[in-house]
Amino acid sequence: MNTPSNSTAQSTSSVKDLRGRDPSYHTTDAEYTLPNDAVEYARLQHQAIGLDEMMHNKSVHAPLANPQQIVDVGCGTGIITRQLGEKYTNARVYGIDLSPVPAGQTTPNVEVILGDVRKLIGSHPRLVDGSTDFVFSRLLVLGITDWQGYVKDITTIVRPGAWVEMQDLAIKLYLYGSHCSGDWEWMKAIYAAAEKKGWDLQCGTNIKGYMEEAGLEDVVVKEYRLPFGTWLAEEKPETRRIGKHAAREYGTLYYHAIPKMLQGMDYTQEQLERFQTSCLKDMAGREGLEFRYYVTIGRKPGWE
Repeated sequence: MNTPSNSTAQSTSSVKDLRGRDPSYHTTDAEYTLPNDAVEYARLQHQAIGLDEMMHNKSVHAPLANPQQIVDVGCGTGIITRQLGEKYTNARVYGIDLSPVPAGQTTPNVEVILGDVRKLIGSHPRLVDGSTDFVFSRLLVLGITDWQGYVKDITTIVRPGAWVEMQDLAIKLYLYGSHCSGDWEWMKAIYAAAEKKGWDLQCGTNIKGYMEEAGLEDVVVKEYRLPFGTWLAEEKPETRRIGKHAAREYGTLYYHAIPKMLQGMDYTQEQLERFQTSCLKDMAGREGLEFRYYVTIGRKPGWE
């Protein structure tokens, strides 16, 4: 913890990225640190396409048969929600998010529910115990502050025999296969903030344990390599698009996230700007740099 001063930064309103952008955020008390503006929605659309290609166009890994109700938690732009609605035309698909989904992202069997999923479960008529055949979520690493509680809540709304799928990162970078981000000062700062605020920045690797603790069975984890740049594309051509996206966008993404994640941690504006500069340098696209992306599925005991 650093000594407070008159220049301590508690607001991100003056922080602009290299493009002069001043991002907007969800108007909620939920601890979600990423923007909700048009620039972020465009980024999310490109990221979703790249992730699907990285996974050989298999956006859903759970072995679904004939689901009647599907819930997409943290649906963002609604791109996966729409895909689920188009693939499972007999299902009612509900996307949940803190902010409205952009127009044109729904189908006749898709509906968006606004709000914090932890508050909606058990109170919204579509999110009661045993109501759902499949729950999907992707990249909630910076949006959930009690993962074990969240997974237990999700488990209550799925029917016996139904599946839960969670796709997420561990915020831990590798360079040629070796962990390289542990000594980065800005990374150590956000880990300290995460411990204080309840984020699990290693949720990608920990979701398996959360699912098992919640009573889910047949839990399986699939790991994917998410490179910065195209250096892996010769070996794994499916990573080309997401690699370009990561090299172009992720440094700026975390540049914005740093001040918001570190609110309440008593860092000065000068310290925050130093962290941001280091972040852009450390996360620049370079050969050998990568995240790991984890897909975890689990089934509620019982029969469909």
